[in-house]
Amino acid sequence: MILSEADEIAAIMARLTALDAERADLESRLTRLRAREANRRATDTERSPTARVTGASPPAAKIALFHSLFRGRDDVFPKRWSNPKSGKSGYSPACANEWVPRLSGKRIKGYDSLGYRCATASPGPFP
Repeated sequence: MILSEADEIAAIMARLTALDAERADLESRLTRLRAREANRRATDTERSPTARVTGASPPAAKIALFHSLFRGRDDVFPKRWSNPKSGKSGYSPACANEWVPRLSGKRIKGYDSLGYRCATASPGPFP
């Protein structure tokens, strides 16, 4: 069926009107969703350990903030060392498995080390 130009113009105009209505509906839905997302983010921020931690915050809140920002391995920690002769001091990585046979790589009397080193004892990034 061949439409006349007037019928085709009317069909196009009707389609554009329908598209305008659909666009208005989609923009309204988008605005509502963005408002909900903003409210959810505000609520999540208030619940997070990093929310409103200041210099006047209690030490427990500061520690929680530090742990949330710098998460690492629990079995590796810093160990302070100092050299009285040179006056130098610093920190070296230490491992909770330092004296565990077959994990530390140290030669312990009565045990053999089978090549497992502390850094490979458990997977994860070094803090």
